[in-house]
Amino acid sequence: MLLTLVAAVLVGLSAPFIRGWVWGVPFGLLSIANVLRSFVGSALTVLVIGIVTLFALRVTSMPELQIDRVAALTGVALGALLLLGSARRLRRVRGLSILCQRLQEEDARSAAAAALGRLLDRIRRKDPRQYVALVLMATGPLTQAGMWGEARERLRSLDEDAMSEPQAVLRDQALATCALQFDDVDAAQRAIDRIRRPTKSSIEVWLVAMEALLLAVRGQSEKALRHLGGQDVEDNPSLRASHRLVHAHILADRGDTEAALAELQALQRETGRAGLQRVMLPRGPASSLAEQLLNEADQSG
Repeated sequence: MLLTLVAAVLVGLSAPFIRGWVWGVPFGLLSIANVLRSFVGSALTVLVIGIVTLFALRVTSMPELQIDRVAALTGVALGALLLLGSARRLRRVRGLSILCQRLQEEDARSAAAAALGRLLDRIRRKDPRQYVALVLMATGPLTQAGMWGEARERLRSLDEDAMSEPQAVLRDQALATCALQFDDVDAAQRAIDRIRRPTKSSIEVWLVAMEALLLAVRGQSEKALRHLGGQDVEDNPSLRASHRLVHAHILADRGDTEAALAELQALQRETGRAGLQRVMLPRGPASSLAEQLLNEADQSG
């Protein structure tokens, strides 16, 4: 029984390292909860298998010491197989999920980004189709962490032949969003133009808002307003914020500074500092007003 207990503890201790290795996640980036779950789950598995084997062999004429050894070895062998089988199931998605979560933590961002890069590079070599899916999954977390350049480079690296049409739409939509963050309205327009229209309604509303923004920052306020049309944004706070951003540029272009400021202040109330930062890039008629509000917020804070 003692050998089985020791075996259970050893397998339990190794479980987080094995899972992290299979998932492509360094041990230091695993959460405490993940480590504890791995330890307890694997240790209990080995212990149960060992105890069942122990009682099954006690009805035989096998010596007690040999029974202990066989029970411990059986527990280790079956426990390790179950551990590897469990870790390999959806291993790339699990690894990606953990790394994307850690990207949002400033103290872990650098290590998580490096590990994510290694994971994606490995998948790209082995399975281009899965690489497409995982890059599209990682784009949101990368941009939320402010890693716009990394997101754009990954999106540009996707193989056209490995993408389905819906994936190509998501890629081009994401590339257009990234281009706006680099104040490259022409690149954003090219990315949107590659999309076959109309597309799914859930994506189409965002493309319309993005096209209206491109018109507004170029000073084509009347076209921008007509392009927005009468889209219902009441049930979609994120889309409503995008419309406010466009309206702020339109109003500023018309010279109605007071109304543009009111729109930006409403945007600030609804989305905070991040909402105003979206007005800064691409540069447009309302960008200087947004900068003014951000400076005031910094001084008062």
